[in-house]
Amino acid sequence: LDSSDSDYTNLSWRDDSSDLTVLRSKDQGGKDGSTNVILAWTGIGGSEAEHAYDPTEDPAFPPDMRIVPFRGLSWSGDGDVLFLGVAPWEDDISGPEKGGDAPGGEEEGEEEAEEEAEEGAEEGAGEEDPSTVEIWHWTDVFVMPWQKAHAAQDRERNMLAAWHLGDDRFVRLGQDLIEERVTPVPYSDLAVVAEWSRYAFERSIGRPGADLYLQDIATGDRTLLKENINDRYVQVSPGGQYLLYMDDGHFWTIDLETLQTTNITEPAPISFINEESDQTSKVYPDRLQKPPFGTAGWVVDDEAVLLYDKYDLWAVASDGSGAERLTAGAEEEVRHRLVRPERGFRGGPAIGSSARGYQWVNLDEPQYLSLYGEWTKKSGYGRLDPNGDVERLVWLDKNVGSLAKAEKAEVYAYITQAFDDSPDIFVGGRGLGDAEQVSETNPFQNDYAWGRSELVDYVTDKGRKMQGALIYPAGYEPGKKYPMIVYNYELLSQNLHRYVAPSDRSYYNTAVFMTQGYFVLQPDIVFRTRQPGWSVVECISAAVEAVIEKGLVDPDRVGIVGHSMGGFNTSFVATHTHGMFAAAVAGAPMTDLVSYYGDHHWGSGVAETDHIETGQERMEVALYEDLQAYIDNSAVYGAHEMSVPLLLEAGDQDGIVAWYQAIELYNIARRAKKNVVMLGYIGEDHGLRQEANQKDYQRRILAWFGHYLKGEPADPWITSGKSFLEREAELKRKRDGG
Repeated sequence: LDSSDSDYTNLSWRDDSSDLTVLRSKDQGGKDGSTNVILAWTGIGGSEAEHAYDPTEDPAFPPDMRIVPFRGLSWSGDGDVLFLGVAPWEDDISGPEKGGDAPGGEEEGEEEAEEEAEEGAEEGAGEEDPSTVEIWHWTDVFVMPWQKAHAAQDRERNMLAAWHLGDDRFVRLGQDLIEERVTPVPYSDLAVVAEWSRYAFERSIGRPGADLYLQDIATGDRTLLKENINDRYVQVSPGGQYLLYMDDGHFWTIDLETLQTTNITEPAPISFINEESDQTSKVYPDRLQKPPFGTAGWVVDDEAVLLYDKYDLWAVASDGSGAERLTAGAEEEVRHRLVRPERGFRGGPAIGSSARGYQWVNLDEPQYLSLYGEWTKKSGYGRLDPNGDVERLVWLDKNVGSLAKAEKAEVYAYITQAFDDSPDIFVGGRGLGDAEQVSETNPFQNDYAWGRSELVDYVTDKGRKMQGALIYPAGYEPGKKYPMIVYNYELLSQNLHRYVAPSDRSYYNTAVFMTQGYFVLQPDIVFRTRQPGWSVVECISAAVEAVIEKGLVDPDRVGIVGHSMGGFNTSFVATHTHGMFAAAVAGAPMTDLVSYYGDHHWGSGVAETDHIETGQERMEVALYEDLQAYIDNSAVYGAHEMSVPLLLEAGDQDGIVAWYQAIELYNIARRAKKNVVMLGYIGEDHGLRQEANQKDYQRRILAWFGHYLKGEPADPWITSGKSFLEREAELKRKRDGG
């Protein structure tokens, strides 16, 4: 098809056709790097035609731009248009190459070279090495750590453009490298543009907003559709007829032919917004918005969009003419969610996804649903038949998941597991009822003592109904009271049927805790706005009391452990409760929301103002708008009253929660003469990656809890620490084999 010394990249077939395209590199003097020529062949093997587009020969192509190889070529559905990426083409500033014979002969060239060397030496004598300064400016939309972390990605930023093969015409669609996204509408001559230059700063602190435009890909002209919309929830229907977006607690559509805007969920008798969510993590610049339960796809021919409420699947007409509930999960509080078995265990592209409207859900054919009991934790699969009935095919008091279909046969597989039953695969027909177990993992487990799990229901002092997963110790003896470890994060009761294999490298391993003779409680935690610390106290206190009331646990031997957000929870509980816990372990904890507010996620470069206001801490407002709330929910401000022995863990290279957060609490608690020990793992990030450190941390957690919860003799490091020189000598002995 083509042959040259150039580089060829982005070879791409058009789906279900014999049309092919590729980029061929082309250099140009005075420019840094290459641009690319687009080659395309249509009807290969039949009525074959060749097309080529050379941007350097097109007066309409911006001379300071190039076609880039790091954006793949993509075809329009009808094959009339190829979409490509363009970016600025910088001048070559490296200068002429050195070397070669001097124009005036060898002797004359030597003299000139000597003169140039002398001049260079004189000039160099006055030059200084460049400084290492970085300019951090208040108008930066992206702070400097973010810029550095994303530099490689930023170097490859580009804008969408279109090449119309029929009339060999180039149209630039994207207008901004950073602050917009252009998405072609399937099977049309349109594109949807989300442009956010007006909201760029708000987006950088977790408040996404964008203006939506409809763009003509033939001319590049744009028509404004909607201002200040959270573009996270914007999507185009598979047939290209509608644009769906969310605004003011409702879903809306725009008919892309008539531009008619319709609130399609207002007629529905139910809300598709999760009003119970404790997060407003993605909010508009000027108002808070709870998240939706989600979308499941579109009905054939874009006639309806499939939306979820808390328990059920609904078909909501795209023109707003009505909404139909397709399942009956609310009656039993069983969550119904659409699944696509043809996508396999890993959730990859659907088989045959190249076909027009492949995302369409054909309700005239049976559809599979995942089922989950909100309060029972049972799970399984059902099938929605065309007549509207839902048949439960698998419904077990276990964790049932990962439904997959064979590519070329009506054969299905799914995986089941429970706390005391390791995951196994079951294979059967489309009805799933005849599925047989085809794997047997960990058959030797029956040779060992093992625990079991059960649900714990409780109500907080604020009246919130909650649950937790309680794991019994291996070899449990009725009537005996055991120590208990509370492992916490956010919502964890869904782990009731999760199988965990013991490991000496998984330092918070619940199966290891269980084999060491502990009950393990994993409670649910929900958060009140601007009260993350006290929300944890509310939920964990109620959960612990509920277990103690069962008579299973010694109330004087309860410990708590958590990492990251769980570390925040643990450190706050340790410094703001008395008598509930006998020991605590906080890994990579946030301990001071005041000082942490001005920090960064150093790994990603995101300013912490985003994470604290609209992320896990749920503070919603800036530090200076409610300083007292930040103080009231920070562990360090209760350190002087701490009565719980606290073990802190931190990696000095932590790119998410800088280890200074642990150091801050360590120093303040130490000053108050409180029992605090910090484990600093040098060279480690937010989670420990070195095997030796993983094993070391787990052993120290077990030693800490073993001493304070089970009365085991304390290791010397617990009571006396270990100096730098002592540790240095210890390492030397190990290296020398002593």
